[in-house]
Amino acid sequence: MNDTLVQSFLAIATEGGFNKAAEKIYISQPNLSRNIARLEKELGTKLFDRNRKRAVLTRSGDIYFAAFQKIVCCMEQAREQVKCLENAEHSILRIGYVKDWNVSDFIGPVLNRLKEEYPDTRVMIEACSIPELSSKLSLGQMDMIITLKDKADGIYGAQTMGVDQASDLILYSAEYSGKDKDKVRPEDFRDEVFLVLADDGEDFRIQYVKEVGAAYGFVPQIRTMNNMESILMNVENGMGVTICNSWMRAAGEKGVAVCRLDHTVEIGMAWKDMDSQPAFRALLDFMIDAAETGR
Repeated sequence: MNDTLVQSFLAIATEGGFNKAAEKIYISQPNLSRNIARLEKELGTKLFDRNRKRAVLTRSGDIYFAAFQKIVCCMEQAREQVKCLENAEHSILRIGYVKDWNVSDFIGPVLNRLKEEYPDTRVMIEACSIPELSSKLSLGQMDMIITLKDKADGIYGAQTMGVDQASDLILYSAEYSGKDKDKVRPEDFRDEVFLVLADDGEDFRIQYVKEVGAAYGFVPQIRTMNNMESILMNVENGMGVTICNSWMRAAGEKGVAVCRLDHTVEIGMAWKDMDSQPAFRALLDFMIDAAETGR
């Protein structure tokens, strides 16, 4: 017995006659008749009662019709599952994070676990601005992003989860020569220039620096710069300070020291529902586990 014989049988049973069945599966009527004769011989029973107009299933035919339908349905489901599995095993998962953040400590162990379970799955990681991350997730250009939780919550149709509470910091030169060097307070920087990154989040950052100054009783001097490398170089050499959160890569640089502020921001991750990709589901489970473990 093969697929052609079963297909011939199901076509006749569904169409109710040999002529229509032959047209449906693009086979000549003599070949169709031979297929049924061969199938009946293999099964050892008569499947149809034939007349000039119709072919009616016998009681044996009814039983085999139900059985073959189940077999065909199960095979289709199996093929679809295998296709999804093969696609997942050779898929590319795209993860985005905020540029200048250090996500390696969080995501590194996650990717190692993923590689063990899905060695054929490629992962591409890209650093972008916060607005770019939101846009790319919305457009399906990324599968998951790590960003500020409040920004993640604003993405339509996304599922989100908090990852960590990051402290806000003032970064200053490790060679800081102010008084009470070991007990530096935020108000000690009232005479310093606060350096702010000039990009699409510039207005937000400037406003936040002003709010920090107001909270500690001073009006900050503010200057914008085009990239974090320039800001960090100025900070290291005592030509200004900057505010960032503890996930920023710059917070771990050797040439800078940190002064903790009484404010935290929530780091979050966002994704769209992708149940059909086993590798992504595993990635998501590992990420959730890492977030919960780190709390």
